Amino acid sequence: MPSRRAPAEQPAGVGGQRFGRITDRKPSGSGPGGRFGTYFVRDDETGATRSFSYADIVTEGFRTIRTGERIRFLTDPADPSHAVYVIRLDLPDIEEYYE
Repeated sequence: MPSRRAPAEQPAGVGGQRFGRITDRKPSGSGPGGRFGTYFVRDDETGATRSFSYADIVTEGFRTIRTGERIRFLTDPADPSHAVYVIRLDLPDIEEYYE
Protein backbone atom coordinates (compact mmCIF):
# COMPACT_ATOMS: atom_id res chain seq x y z
CA MET A 1 0.00 0.00 0.00
CA PRO A 2 1.49 3.40 -0.97
CA SER A 3 2.28 5.87 1.78
CA ARG A 4 0.05 8.94 2.12
CA ARG A 5 2.91 11.03 3.52
CA ALA A 6 3.69 14.17 1.59
CA PRO A 7 7.17 14.45 0.09
CA ALA A 8 9.36 17.27 1.45
CA GLU A 9 8.89 19.47 -1.64
CA GLN A 10 5.68 19.72 -3.63
CA PRO A 11 3.98 22.35 -5.79
CA ALA A 12 2.03 25.14 -4.04
CA GLY A 13 -1.19 23.90 -2.50
CA VAL A 14 0.00 20.31 -2.34
CA GLY A 15 1.01 18.66 0.93
CA GLY A 16 0.81 20.19 4.35
CA GLN A 17 -2.25 21.25 6.23
CA ARG A 18 -4.92 23.04 4.15
CA PHE A 19 -8.16 24.81 5.08
CA GLY A 20 -11.33 25.21 3.06
CA ARG A 21 -15.13 25.13 2.88
CA ILE A 22 -17.40 22.41 1.57
CA THR A 23 -18.93 23.63 -1.68
CA ASP A 24 -20.96 20.62 -2.85
CA ARG A 25 -21.86 16.98 -2.28
CA LYS A 26 -22.82 14.44 -4.93
CA PRO A 27 -24.52 11.28 -3.62
CA SER A 28 -23.13 8.04 -5.00
CA GLY A 29 -26.10 5.89 -4.02
CA SER A 30 -24.08 3.61 -1.78
CA GLY A 31 -24.60 3.09 1.91
CA PRO A 32 -27.83 3.30 3.90
CA GLY A 33 -30.32 5.47 2.01
CA GLY A 34 -27.69 6.55 -0.54
CA ARG A 35 -26.05 8.85 2.02
CA PHE A 36 -22.44 8.21 1.03
CA GLY A 37 -21.03 10.32 -1.73
CA THR A 38 -18.34 12.58 -3.03
CA TYR A 39 -17.75 15.90 -1.31
CA PHE A 40 -16.02 18.97 -2.77
CA VAL A 41 -13.89 21.47 -0.85
CA ARG A 42 -12.56 24.79 -2.05
CA ASP A 43 -9.05 25.51 -0.75
CA ASP A 44 -9.01 28.87 1.11
CA GLU A 45 -5.49 29.72 -0.04
CA THR A 46 -5.37 28.55 -3.66
CA GLY A 47 -9.06 28.49 -4.62
CA ALA A 48 -8.57 24.98 -6.05
CA THR A 49 -11.43 22.52 -5.67
CA ARG A 50 -10.62 19.07 -4.34
CA SER A 51 -12.84 16.04 -3.85
CA PHE A 52 -13.00 13.50 -1.07
CA SER A 53 -15.22 10.65 0.04
CA TYR A 54 -16.99 9.72 3.24
CA ALA A 55 -14.08 7.43 4.13
CA ASP A 56 -11.65 10.40 4.17
CA ILE A 57 -13.48 12.12 7.05
CA VAL A 58 -11.63 11.70 10.36
CA THR A 59 -13.96 11.91 13.36
CA GLU A 60 -15.33 10.19 16.39
CA GLY A 61 -18.99 9.45 15.81
CA PHE A 62 -20.97 10.40 12.71
CA ARG A 63 -19.08 11.28 9.54
CA THR A 64 -21.36 14.11 8.55
CA ILE A 65 -20.32 17.30 6.79
CA ARG A 66 -22.65 19.91 5.35
CA THR A 67 -22.20 22.39 2.53
CA GLY A 68 -20.60 25.58 3.81
CA GLU A 69 -18.76 23.96 6.72
CA ARG A 70 -15.09 24.74 7.29
CA ILE A 71 -12.62 21.85 7.26
CA ARG A 72 -8.92 21.13 7.64
CA PHE A 73 -7.41 18.57 5.28
CA LEU A 74 -4.30 17.25 3.56
CA THR A 75 -3.87 16.63 -0.15
CA ASP A 76 -3.14 13.16 -1.40
CA PRO A 77 0.46 13.17 -2.78
CA ALA A 78 -0.54 10.57 -5.37
CA ASP A 79 -3.54 12.69 -6.51
CA PRO A 80 -3.36 16.41 -5.57
CA SER A 81 -7.01 16.88 -6.64
CA HIS A 82 -8.08 14.58 -3.77
CA ALA A 83 -8.32 15.68 -0.12
CA VAL A 84 -7.50 13.19 2.65
CA TYR A 85 -7.61 13.25 6.47
CA VAL A 86 -10.57 15.64 6.47
CA ILE A 87 -11.41 17.17 9.89
CA ARG A 88 -14.51 19.27 10.58
CA LEU A 89 -13.85 22.65 12.17
CA ASP A 90 -17.49 23.81 12.56
CA LEU A 91 -18.64 21.29 15.14
CA PRO A 92 -22.16 21.76 16.48
CA ASP A 93 -22.66 22.90 20.07
CA ILE A 94 -23.65 19.80 22.06
CA GLU A 95 -26.13 21.72 24.23
CA GLU A 96 -27.99 23.05 21.15
CA TYR A 97 -27.89 19.65 19.44
CA TYR A 98 -29.84 17.94 22.23
CA GLU A 99 -32.45 20.69 22.86
